[in-house]
Amino acid sequence: MFYIYTKEKKSQVKFTVNLTADEVKQFMDNNLFLDYPELNQDDYVIVERTESFKYPTYDAATNSIREMSRNELIEEDIEIQLEPGEIIRDKKLIKVPKPEKNDKYLIWNREKGVWEYDSKKEKEDYFQLVDTLKAEALEYGFDYQGHRQRLRIKDLIYMEIAIKSLEISKKKFKKDLKSTWYFHDNFGMTMSIEDLEDMMFSGTMFIQSIFNSENYFKTQVEPKDLTKEEFKNKINELHNLVMKKVGGKE
Repeated sequence: MFYIYTKEKKSQVKFTVNLTADEVKQFMDNNLFLDYPELNQDDYVIVERTESFKYPTYDAATNSIREMSRNELIEEDIEIQLEPGEIIRDKKLIKVPKPEKNDKYLIWNREKGVWEYDSKKEKEDYFQLVDTLKAEALEYGFDYQGHRQRLRIKDLIYMEIAIKSLEISKKKFKKDLKSTWYFHDNFGMTMSIEDLEDMMFSGTMFIQSIFNSENYFKTQVEPKDLTKEEFKNKINELHNLVMKKVGGKE
């Protein structure tokens, strides 16, 4: 299919020839203007393609027909699909720069032509992230002398029972007995009353450090992509401060 275009900014199809190149040679003596002898061929551009251009324009630099650029379409008052951050002003396409904030919460207001930031949604997501990290920390427990110790209510109750049992034994038999405490990794450690009390105190202070970390990130830190490692480091930092202050075992 041949399209014969005018050499204009808003190029027009002057006529078409629905033949192949071989058929033009065979039936038209290789002259597409055979039926239009009055036309000056130098005033037109021949384009062979399966379909016409949607918004054709003549490119004098290359002596060819091409689709109009977006800027050219705007200059000709032809409506285009604007991307987020784009506005048209005085027939010029202008790119409004994005604020240096989290892309996830940037919303382009097409009517106003401005970027808007959903800080409410950002805060909600951030708080949810902190809550998730807190829940994971509570689920894990803490590492006591190289062994994982969970800190569920039942774990604390078992600690209290173990302490109470040794206290009863001491009172009843006048002996400082010890018991074996098994950690999450099944490692058994022989502990006295004081050892169990130290572990229980350290564990309860660790729980408090988890909640203190939650408060810290929710009240003193702006919403961000908080990592599990960062949350964990803050817990350990606060826990270590407490234990050093009281002189307890971490």
